[in-house]
Amino acid sequence: MALTAFATAAELAAAIQQPDLDATTADLALASASAVIRAWTRQTISRVTDDVVTLRAIDRCELVLPQRPVVSVSQVRVNSLVLSDWVRSGDRLLRTGGWTHLPGTTTYPDPGLVEVTYTHGWDEIPDEVRAVCLDLAAMTVTNPGGLREVAIDDYRRVFASETLGAGTLSEAHKAMLGGYRRRIGTVGLR
Repeated sequence: MALTAFATAAELAAAIQQPDLDATTADLALASASAVIRAWTRQTISRVTDDVVTLRAIDRCELVLPQRPVVSVSQVRVNSLVLSDWVRSGDRLLRTGGWTHLPGTTTYPDPGLVEVTYTHGWDEIPDEVRAVCLDLAAMTVTNPGGLREVAIDDYRRVFASETLGAGTLSEAHKAMLGGYRRRIGTVGLR
């Protein structure tokens, strides 16, 4: 599934004040920037309807869906059995009897996999995500060679160090995207 970029070529052209920006170049830079953001946040961010994910039931009563925000859950299945005795709480599915026992059985069928069909992501890309996307794409378009400076005769153009290493997130970018990042394997400390 090809995901759309978090900003448009017209927005990038406006951001870098270059109205004649080649659309192919802009689209490639925006797609790359969006991919970098998705990889770091571990989130699709864009709205995805009826996404199917298979999860291992580890926790007894709680199943955590990997993509946020969860908009709706349309189906939960284990093997061929469709379950309806669950409740959604944010990005989690809860079952009073737990995920280890199914109606009419005494144990959970091996290997303990639950298939969930759900809709997730933002309808409109959040402003912080769009801003980081445009910033990364602008770095790529305005300084594609990653040069520190360009000098020809008495003309000299020096790039700020922030524009070097285009395609990578700075600490400021990471701080802006921190709320969208999915934590993996977090442990609560007392």
